[in-house]
Amino acid sequence: PPYCMGMNPKIAIVVLNWNGLEDTLDCLASLDRFGYDGLNRIVVDNGSDDGSAELVARRYPGITLIRLPENRGFTGGINTGIKRALADGADFICLLNNDTVVTAGFLEKLLEAAAKNPRAGVLAPRVNYARDPELVWSQGIAVNRLTGRILTPHCGRPVAKAPGRVEDVSAVSGAVMLVPRETFETVGLFDERYFLCFEDVDFCLRVRRTGKQVLVVPQSLVYHKVSVSMGGEGSSAIIYYSTRNQLRALNTRLPMPWFWRPQRNLFIMGYTLFFTLITSRTPLGEGLRTWGRGLSDYFRGVGGMKSR
Repeated sequence: PPYCMGMNPKIAIVVLNWNGLEDTLDCLASLDRFGYDGLNRIVVDNGSDDGSAELVARRYPGITLIRLPENRGFTGGINTGIKRALADGADFICLLNNDTVVTAGFLEKLLEAAAKNPRAGVLAPRVNYARDPELVWSQGIAVNRLTGRILTPHCGRPVAKAPGRVEDVSAVSGAVMLVPRETFETVGLFDERYFLCFEDVDFCLRVRRTGKQVLVVPQSLVYHKVSVSMGGEGSSAIIYYSTRNQLRALNTRLPMPWFWRPQRNLFIMGYTLFFTLITSRTPLGEGLRTWGRGLSDYFRGVGGMKSR
């Protein structure tokens, strides 16, 4: 494998910022606090207009700052950072949401797991809620090919009741993942048709199709503020992209025979409707209209950023 005990791989950390000044500074400060200031840190600014790019440049002159002229979503922004990291010769690329805060040793534990598991194509830590540090937010994603159900089985579970062993899972959250260079060279970058939401599931399913593993390493821990940049869970943006992109991910990466696809699509539509009803932070009518637009845009083949 590209990382072996006793060797020093070249690692890049990519953080994506979009009008998230305080969160981005918190994330970078946590990297400094635990000794990661010497790594190749790349901040991609997704067309922010809150002055955050300028402040990051002043406060962290040693960071590689890439300023995009417009918001290209998670996929377009993070792909820009990945391309730069690959060009700089990174052996591993660690992707971090700007609303995450790392803990001591999180990266070393992921690298140790990579050394012990040469088939690992993606590795991720346990991710806990920042607002409730003893509750798990994400520790692997399960995908049911037959019904299309995608869920995080340990979400909301106390840490003491979550598995403590390294597990091979269907997918992991893109909020934080460590990816060997070889993975990107084999499967490519994130699919920019997603813009955001379910691009991580799509990517992990592509990785698994090559025979590689997607591992969760619970000994590594990161805290997450959860979708802050998009208005939180249940925002209109999350409802729209989740509805549209869950259908895209399943039908693109786990296609079914023609006679079963309509039934699975109905299952997925039911799941996303239920998600809308129980999480929507907007008036119910608006949430349902957003859900309907997500469905319509999927079936019309619309990708990228939601049009106004």
